[in-house]
Amino acid sequence: MAIVPWRKIGQATVLAEGYKKRLELQKFLDHNGKEVDFYFLERPFWSVILPITKDGQVVMVRHFKQGSEKIMDELPAGVADFSSETPEQVIRRELEEETGYIAGKIVPLGSGHYDSGSSHSKFYCFMATECEPAGKVSLDETEQIDLVKIPFPDWVREMLKAETDEWDAVLLVLRALPHLGVDVFDIIKPHLPTKFQTVK
Repeated sequence: MAIVPWRKIGQATVLAEGYKKRLELQKFLDHNGKEVDFYFLERPFWSVILPITKDGQVVMVRHFKQGSEKIMDELPAGVADFSSETPEQVIRRELEEETGYIAGKIVPLGSGHYDSGSSHSKFYCFMATECEPAGKVSLDETEQIDLVKIPFPDWVREMLKAETDEWDAVLLVLRALPHLGVDVFDIIKPHLPTKFQTVK
């Protein structure tokens, strides 16, 4: 069956806006030719980084998250419109402002959609090695952050547990390990049923 993309009708109407988020109404013609009201919850694009120190610690930020209504440990991240900064420049700046750490070598790990069903927003993934606490923390007045450092192997185990809430960090684990010389399939292969152990 051929998939028929929906077609936009006119421009989106902004219904509500605030705190870097925007609710929009966009009319479409769907795959059946029917006019449909569709709602987008837009937010700025952002960058997220896996910072690893010279002694092999992952630097995380601990802060209160309004959506989950709890205190969470997350990887440093930052939003921007990218009109004046690249995703890498955004995350270099945000890493220093949130943690005081300066990135050594930065490795791009691709991008992903935040919620392709209701938003155009994307996030850009990076890993930084050889990070040092040589910068200056500069928090927004709405931010309250503590630093958490955890050995890299322990962090990987923690992020791959089913109970972790940090979904973007799980993605970064899988994308970062090959750049660190780790073949993820070699790790899981001994635990797979025989019929899944051959890669074609």
